[in-house]
Amino acid sequence: MASKYTGILTVEGTVLPDPSKMDTSDYDISSSERNANGIMVSQIIREDVHKVECSWNVLRPDDYMVIRNAIKKKFGLNVTYFLPDKNEKQTLEMYAGDRTTPIYTFENGEPVYKGFTLNFIEM
Repeated sequence: MASKYTGILTVEGTVLPDPSKMDTSDYDISSSERNANGIMVSQIIREDVHKVECSWNVLRPDDYMVIRNAIKKKFGLNVTYFLPDKNEKQTLEMYAGDRTTPIYTFENGEPVYKGFTLNFIEM
């Protein structure tokens, strides 16, 4: 059976529900300090570390569990999405950052989540 999601975001081979919003960024990790003359001395340790911040406006329990099951191991996740700085879809080894899970309401005794957020950060 084909997935009901478009494949914008895949984790460990599981196509996740399409995020309502995805913010991608890349940043550099550096070590900086000032020497005895007060001059900044800096060293780039790693360039272009990727992060993708995802949020879902509304998630029903089944869709929510697709996400939670895909990120169960938290570290060393194979995450596939479109990287603007590479201008293509790629798979990166990432870890799942903090998650927020606000419950909006209950329908037939099951929670409906509103504003669920999850970040993936490159390892």
